[in-house]
Amino acid sequence: MQVNAALDPENRALYAEILRGPAGYDLDAALATTYTLDFETALVVPATLAFHAAENRQETLDTPLALLEGLERLSSRIAIFCEAGRIKAAPKGANRLTALLEDTVTEVTAPRGGAFHPKLWLLRFKPIGDIGRPRLRLALLSRNLTTDASWDLSMSLDGTATDEIQDQNAPLVELVRALPTLASGRPTPKHVVTMVRSLVKDLARAKWEHPDNIRKISFAVNGLTDQVWRPIIGRNLGVISPFVTDGALKNLVDKIDPADAYLLSRGEELAALSPETLARFGKVLVLDEMAETEDGEESEQTAVGPVPARGLHAKVFITERHASTEITMGSGNATAPALIGGENVEVFATLSGYSAHLGTMEEQMAPDRLGRFLREYVPYTPTDTAQQDAAEARLEKLRRLIAATRLVLRCEASEDHRIHLHLSAAVPIVVPQEISLRIWPLVIGLEHGINVPALNGTERLLARLALKDVTRWIGVRLKDIGSGLEMDFTLGTDLVDLPDSRTAEILRGLIENQGAFLRYIRLLLGDVSEAAKALFAAGAGGSVSGLFSNATDAPILEDMVRALSGDGRQLRDIERLVTRLSDPETGKSEVIPDEFLQLWKTFREVLPKEPHRE
Repeated sequence: MQVNAALDPENRALYAEILRGPAGYDLDAALATTYTLDFETALVVPATLAFHAAENRQETLDTPLALLEGLERLSSRIAIFCEAGRIKAAPKGANRLTALLEDTVTEVTAPRGGAFHPKLWLLRFKPIGDIGRPRLRLALLSRNLTTDASWDLSMSLDGTATDEIQDQNAPLVELVRALPTLASGRPTPKHVVTMVRSLVKDLARAKWEHPDNIRKISFAVNGLTDQVWRPIIGRNLGVISPFVTDGALKNLVDKIDPADAYLLSRGEELAALSPETLARFGKVLVLDEMAETEDGEESEQTAVGPVPARGLHAKVFITERHASTEITMGSGNATAPALIGGENVEVFATLSGYSAHLGTMEEQMAPDRLGRFLREYVPYTPTDTAQQDAAEARLEKLRRLIAATRLVLRCEASEDHRIHLHLSAAVPIVVPQEISLRIWPLVIGLEHGINVPALNGTERLLARLALKDVTRWIGVRLKDIGSGLEMDFTLGTDLVDLPDSRTAEILRGLIENQGAFLRYIRLLLGDVSEAAKALFAAGAGGSVSGLFSNATDAPILEDMVRALSGDGRQLRDIERLVTRLSDPETGKSEVIPDEFLQLWKTFREVLPKEPHRE
């Protein structure tokens, strides 16, 4: 039997590995697409890209200075596109640093009325010293940018931008180029549009290194035009799909003998299929453990435990043609919106290799490989959920209407140094009588929200906040009064008349004393890996004595002198920090030691100018 079956669960990759650049290269640009998004994950991504010392995600979240520096360094180089109205809600309040994601995250809608469902990362790394060609990385995933722990599948390809157009990349180029035009509500920020255009140029010319045993890779995208792509089916077919519909499955196995057709899905999805559809598959399987999370697409529950107990979220189509095995993976389920009508925006990659090397369809699902986590599906009669489904459909309809309008938050400074937030909508929306709508500023939580009977051009006071709590994000709760069903989500608004000092106020809230200031300076100056380790230790309650001591101690002074011989980036970061934390009139700051301010005056005089960055 094939030793290196492509879908062997022992072949695992950590999310951080996908984001880590090659040695000798710095991240220049990163673009991600996702259906659902949670801000905790989005906050961790820049820190993961900037530092690789954190052992786990929670460690990073517990270290606000690491999150802050990751965002400060890289947020302008990262663009995330997600389905409008699918950002996870935070009823108890959110991290203030979500304000620094305001231009990173762009909410979009599918142009043909379905879901914006692709899940990919496109990263560009430039060589340190700018000698050589940029390196590109393309990652296609089945998971969203959330905390979900489902059984997923990913493919990561490294490549180089060449001098010639690579035809195989055309579908990807079309998708990435279209992203800024799909924005819902607030337009895509100009710097993101510029970055996307630059990435498209390199993506069109990218030549990918193939994984072992892969002879050919092709890409496909659905949902942008009326053309609908489906995988070419050979003499057999294995389908792995958490969500399924009768029409899509019947179309896929139309000419396949049931003995040569396998189906792996979720039990509740299989229970909703017709007996005729199930009879078209010789083997119908589910994960052996049924604690399946929904990755935000159906539920916000997250199971824990080993791989088979975390639920199915991978999407794969496996077939054999001639002497080759073809594996199609990506974001698309075996459903009508993904593969028949093509309303959903989806992305796929098909990898082809000799069956003798890659493994046959049956070998991928063999009992000693993926099959050891599976069991045969036992048909059952599902619970009648018609009433709940109808309520969910009502809420979903209103969610889409609200997400499609352009909401505006206007800031007004008051005499008590609070910010009054006034909410209005470009397109009027009347809330149906059977539904209640509650809206709140995301940072302060649901309890401080207001009930809204309608959204229109007339402003209504949403809240009075400290400047550091103001973001363009609002929390939204829809409740179906009859059934009690609730739907929570986060939406972005167009934030206008925001005082320029907002980011400085957030910074002052994090760097609250001279010790925190010196820790941050050491982070900016020192070796990224070592400084991050110390920072994470401090965040966990450890000691940083000796590393971050008096500002005039040799380690900091020596590092500042050493930074002068470099490109000046570290010193410009310090200048940015000092400016934000200092009183514009006196130049003083409670959190910056006077000795450091005196020292910094000398360095400011010889501060290298920032080079022009295209």
